[in-house]
Amino acid sequence: MRRGEILKLTWDRVDLKAGLIRLKEADTKTGEPRSIPIGQELSEVLRRLPIALDPQGQRVPYVFTRNGQPMKSIREVFAPVCRDASIAQFVFHDLRHTAVTNMRRAGVDALTAMKITGHKTMAVFKRYNTIDEPDLLAARQRVDSYMEQNSHQNSHRGETTPSQSHVTP
Repeated sequence: MRRGEILKLTWDRVDLKAGLIRLKEADTKTGEPRSIPIGQELSEVLRRLPIALDPQGQRVPYVFTRNGQPMKSIREVFAPVCRDASIAQFVFHDLRHTAVTNMRRAGVDALTAMKITGHKTMAVFKRYNTIDEPDLLAARQRVDSYMEQNSHQNSHRGETTPSQSHVTP
């Protein structure tokens, strides 16, 4: 979710039973509704959040509040948390990149991830998807595993693998 979507999130958009946050057109940057799945950890955090009340004792509709008012910014909280965790040169928006990368690494297909994040084009989505050395090594491991499986299957049927077909006796 985008920072603005998070800060303006209201409880009527959160369905803990279904495990979804359902944003309406007016809630999103793109003007299109979308549903965001709530993971187990976020579900637990949301369930533990205190209920904020206004001066009249009515429940405040916003999920994230400060002194009974919707939060306008997270800057004053986010920077010290990063500093305390020894994380340098990190901004809140970087979490969006992390979410996209984590979805890909978990095997979520690109179109589903785009639906969750609200990216309308593959070009923009690709900018958020970070591929680094661990991803390349994981790809190599998957290819090695695939080749090993196919080598065993082909040898049982008397077939040769592409590398064996180029060898002359």
